Order: sequence, then C-alpha cells, then structure tokens
Amino acid sequence: MYRIFDGAFNITNVCNLTCNGCESFNNFNFRNHFRFDDYKDLYKRWSEKVTINIVTIHGGEPFTNPDILNWATGLKELWPNAVKHYVSTNGSLLKNHVDTCKKLLELGWYIDISVHDTKLYNDIETTIKVILENRPYRIIQSGDETRIVAHNSNQTYFVMYETVDFISSARKGINKGKWQFHSSDTQAAHKVCLGGEPPCTHFNKGLMYQCHLTSVSADLIKQFPLEDRATELLQQYTAAHPDDDLEDFFQTLHNPMPQCELCPMSSHTHSIAPLAVKKENAWT
Repeated sequence: MYRIFDGAFNITNVCNLTCNGCESFNNFNFRNHFRFDDYKDLYKRWSEKVTINIVTIHGGEPFTNPDILNWATGLKELWPNAVKHYVSTNGSLLKNHVDTCKKLLELGWYIDISVHDTKLYNDIETTIKVILENRPYRIIQSGDETRIVAHNSNQTYFVMYETVDFISSARKGINKGKWQFHSSDTQAAHKVCLGGEPPCTHFNKGLMYQCHLTSVSADLIKQFPLEDRATELLQQYTAAHPDDDLEDFFQTLHNPMPQCELCPMSSHTHSIAPLAVKKENAWT
C-alpha cells in the first residue's frame, strides 16, 4: 500500500464567491460539478492501493455541489481509517445547508471553515449553533482559529479561521485575449507552493495529481483561452490511474515538475478583497 498524508478530492470547480486573485480560479466562471457515482469504481480501486491520513472534500466550494453527501458517504466508506475526514469550505453557504451539515457530522466529518470576510463571522457562528442543536460543545480559541468540540470526546465539529490573503494565482494576466502564466524557476515555485506544509495530493475525476493546477488543467483548457506555452505544459502532465504501475509516480510525487514554472515563485500575498458573490451555477 502507498501512503498519502493529505488527499484532496475535488468535487466541483464552482464557487459562490469571486475573490480577487483566487488560487482556484473561482473569480472566473469556472464550471462543472462532479458526481461521486461517476467515479466511485476508480476510487474503490484507489482505496485498495493507497492509504490516506487526511481525507479532504475540496473545490471550488463543496457546498455548491448537490452531490456532496454522496461524496462524504462514499469516501468515508472507502477510507474509514483516515485520521481525519473534513470538508473544506468558505462557510458562507452553511446557513442554506443546515440539514446537510448535520448529516455530515453524523457521518463523522468535520467542517473546516476558511472565512474569507470578517463580515461573515456572525452568520457562520449563528449557523453553527443551529447545526449543533442540543449537542454539547465547547469553544477553544487559539490565535485566529476557533475549534468547536464536543464536551465528552475529542470529536471536532468545526474549525474556523480567517483567510485574508492568497499567494498569487498561477494566472498572471491576459494578453491578446489569452491567459498568461508565470515563468518561474521550478524549484522556487515548488517551495512556495508547499509553504512549509506537508504535501497535499489531489484527486479529480478518479485520477491522482501532484497539485491542484494539474488536476483542473483539462477543464481550464476547455473553458478558458490559455497561452500556448501553458496549454502545452499542462497537456504534457500525466495523471496517475489506479491500474498503473505506480512506483515511479510515487517516487517523484512530491518533487518539482516542469508545470511548476507556471506558478509564482514569490511568497508575496495579496488581499482577497473585494469579495463578490456570484449566483450562476452555484447550488445556493
């Protein structure tokens, strides 16, 4: 069995927010939700070859996808022994999905909330109390992070923290109608991407990728006009299929790769404001 520290499962490219410079390209009308049943056979085969320490439901904004509970149920069944199962969300849609959140807690998931605007805090905290109903809980505050945990166990229901900035997006700008990307030193860009954190491996449409950019690259190429250099580099990347001989893939999984040149090599961050809400294609 191969071991992954953090496996992020992309269930949607859609987000209800349009934050400036979003690393996931959600400040554009990036489309497509994914259904668990369409890829469950592939993920079943992955579960027979790979153990995952942390299983993450990822997006986009996961609560825009009406199939989120099928994903939560399916992934929990395939990787029941993961140390943590969590949904990564901006929190702004929780008030519209109270029943869904309750079911996620019952399934053993906790909800990781990256608050993109302090004005959302009151709504989110009020909604959390509604979701918990009569569950006993206590609140632990550590710096900018709030943990809401059960009284009588170590079960964490929610983790909430503020995100005020992003490292620059791989998209640098636009020239002659085409998206322009960075031309970075691959080693430097790879170091910035990890940011000192343990590596995160991305799953999308049943395949495994080294990073978020490569995992969404096919949809990016279909939906947006990318510069030729970026298109060529992204198309050269080969994702892993569970039926492949995976030895070489795992040996180089966390090494710099040619596609790293498209991402920034500076750790300089910028504010995510202005924070805009978009309704199209979002399950709100």
